[in-house]
Amino acid sequence: MNRIFTRLVGVGMVVALCMAGGAGWVQAQEEDAQAGVTDSMLASAPAASWLHGNGNWAGHRHSLLTQLNPSNVGDLRVAWIFSTGGKTDAQATPLYHDGVVYQAQDNTVFAIDARSGGRLWKYVHELPEDWGGQFADFFTGKHRNLAISGEYIYFLSNDTKVHAIHYKTGVAKFVQPYMHYPKAFEKSDDSNGYFGTAGPLAIPGQIIIPLNATDMGGLPGYVAGISPDDGALLWQANMIPGPGEPGYESWPGDSRDYGGAGPWIVGTWDPDLRMYYTGTANAYPFNAVPRGNGKYDNVGAASVVAVNTDTGKVPWRYTVVPGDPWDYDTMQTPLIITIDGRKTIVQPNKTGFIHYLDAATGQFLRAARFSDKINWADGYDVEGRPLNQIALPEQGGDTLEVWPSVFGGVNMYPAAYNPDSGMIFLPATNLGMMYGYEEVKVISNVRNLGATFEFLFDREDAYEVNLALNLKSGNEIWRDQKTKWGFAGGMLSTAGGLVFYTSQNADFQAVDAASGEILYAVNLGTTPKSGPITYMLDGKQYVVQAVGGVPGWGYEEHSLEHGNLIVGLSR
Repeated sequence: MNRIFTRLVGVGMVVALCMAGGAGWVQAQEEDAQAGVTDSMLASAPAASWLHGNGNWAGHRHSLLTQLNPSNVGDLRVAWIFSTGGKTDAQATPLYHDGVVYQAQDNTVFAIDARSGGRLWKYVHELPEDWGGQFADFFTGKHRNLAISGEYIYFLSNDTKVHAIHYKTGVAKFVQPYMHYPKAFEKSDDSNGYFGTAGPLAIPGQIIIPLNATDMGGLPGYVAGISPDDGALLWQANMIPGPGEPGYESWPGDSRDYGGAGPWIVGTWDPDLRMYYTGTANAYPFNAVPRGNGKYDNVGAASVVAVNTDTGKVPWRYTVVPGDPWDYDTMQTPLIITIDGRKTIVQPNKTGFIHYLDAATGQFLRAARFSDKINWADGYDVEGRPLNQIALPEQGGDTLEVWPSVFGGVNMYPAAYNPDSGMIFLPATNLGMMYGYEEVKVISNVRNLGATFEFLFDREDAYEVNLALNLKSGNEIWRDQKTKWGFAGGMLSTAGGLVFYTSQNADFQAVDAASGEILYAVNLGTTPKSGPITYMLDGKQYVVQAVGGVPGWGYEEHSLEHGNLIVGLSR
């Protein structure tokens, strides 16, 4: 395939544009006469297209497609494979529209022919020369989803710039910076600055972007609404309460100034309540001593936060783990689900519990346990506070055995919900840790974590366990338990009665949603860090899974090598 490369330089970025001259690309252009993605399309449940990383605004990751079902899914075959050449974790869930799959990896956006897996164009953003900072290597190159609206793909690069890229040509309409990107650790005056790994969300008239600086020294996190036309800032909401807001006094001294609590993940949006919901990051540092040693709630960290997208005001914050002494940040996307007529936020999290909150008010309704082993607390009281939490470790003292570990009962890998069956599907794990506090050291005015943790990988009670639960009761329906520890990359539910996911050992699986029976499996050769999607093209249903996990920061004995692939499967 002939390719024409064009390099565009501006606003600290470089674009590498690759245009394909084949008939497949022309055919893809002619499939949809509409001028891009409309608001009504964004509001629809996923079927022929997949327009949001989590499927719809409510985060359900449930497709209306039924062509693939338990009677024929065993006929799946690999239809195409595309390599992104990535060097880091592939954490973004792809999008699909109008014959094209879009994926973000290593500050690059790819447009891929959804029939053949051929590359249509490639947009490359180069990070600034002074990019750096504490843990920068850990975050660099990782992205959690894209957004699409109108004729543009919206991409948040690691240096907190939003790129509006034309979905057919790969040419950027604008590149708009927000906040300050991380600076070199040894040159920092206060913190390493903000970074972008979470993805944007498209709603009518806005693109919503999360901004995080938690583990780069602890600057407070934000959610912002910007104009899709030019990137102009419409509003900015702080995750940690400001003066006059409830919870402001829950941060002693100046701890709120470096308290973290930035959003790690893509949130959800309710068009009736006009509210965006997000989980927030850990409080910073991990060591709770300088934040009140567990005696202060540190509202906004390890929380679920609601933001009014008309005003940018925060109507409520619910703190899942007051004082966050265990690094139990709320990394799962909050699902919006109507239960018994009440619009409810359903948020599985690291604690080993699923929290149920009133979507309008944030009122705690209940917490349902899903983890097999929990010892950090006995549960939650009627006010939504932990019951009988274990004593915090002494700084410099012995470590404690804590379950779940800092990786959590669930982590960032997305759940799925089937509104017809009322079942929720979790990529969960059972893993403990030895956890302790050490002195918080300040180097170049940047605080370190102040905590140590050692994972209990070799224990018999450490394992991956993918769960199907009755949403209303919290009761387990089935489980797929693996002997080795890990997380599946994320779940996909379909109206065809199937659930798709890829386990930590690289097994892509299609299972019967009602029973959990594995109906199809193929090993993709590398670890998943994102969930699959499905779409319809030429009368055929495809399932696409991105894989690409760096060995490390977790269990390393799966005998898998690092690699980045996007795999399309069909009958």
